[in-house]
Amino acid sequence: MEIRNDDPGAVQYGNFMNYYQFNSASERVKLLPDKDIWLPAVLEDEKRPYLVLDVGCNCGVFTQMLHSYLEERLQRSVQILGVDIDERLIQRAKEENTCPEKITYECVDVMNGSDFETVLSYLHGQERQKFDAICCYSITMWIHLNHHDEGLKLFLRSLTHLSELLVVEPQPWKCYQRAEKRLKKAGEVFPLFLELKWRSDVEKQIDIYLEQTLDRRKMFESTPTKWQRRICFFR
Repeated sequence: MEIRNDDPGAVQYGNFMNYYQFNSASERVKLLPDKDIWLPAVLEDEKRPYLVLDVGCNCGVFTQMLHSYLEERLQRSVQILGVDIDERLIQRAKEENTCPEKITYECVDVMNGSDFETVLSYLHGQERQKFDAICCYSITMWIHLNHHDEGLKLFLRSLTHLSELLVVEPQPWKCYQRAEKRLKKAGEVFPLFLELKWRSDVEKQIDIYLEQTLDRRKMFESTPTKWQRRICFFR
């Protein structure tokens, strides 16, 4: 993890080492819906584990809370694969994992094809074609800033194809501006920032792309977090 100009907030990929000190995992859990949103209308096999991919899991604090929340609500076994681009965060997640038989952490850059094979291997190891849910909490901005509009579309498209339920918590445009300002203050910039076409209405554009291009339907939208972000569930 590279910190620019001694500012832990000046990061390129959102890999904050103290993320849960300013973005409470427990407060996010309180915004999650009940089991009727997490489950399909018709259950195929209630005995098999509910399979989740948590993209951008950081050091795993929320991932473990999500696991407890889902097992309690769904009343079935839940298996989660948490992935993050930062090796040190993943190492912390592994060291602090209280449920290693059900929660797995791997260092993965989801925009790297060879890295993504780790996710596919996990899925195949579970003898599944799709995850029951893929969660992307506050990760879309970092994909967008580093991979442009087309990269964000590819990200959403790839995860949609691998999920029954896609959970997205997109950052509003003002978060992009803050991220760019902090990196610029540290002497660097996001090279693609000025080229982005999805800008002030980025949250709306993500909704439109998921619903109109990828044929998903929004099933639930949470009340805003303290950062004015909404957690959206698409099936």
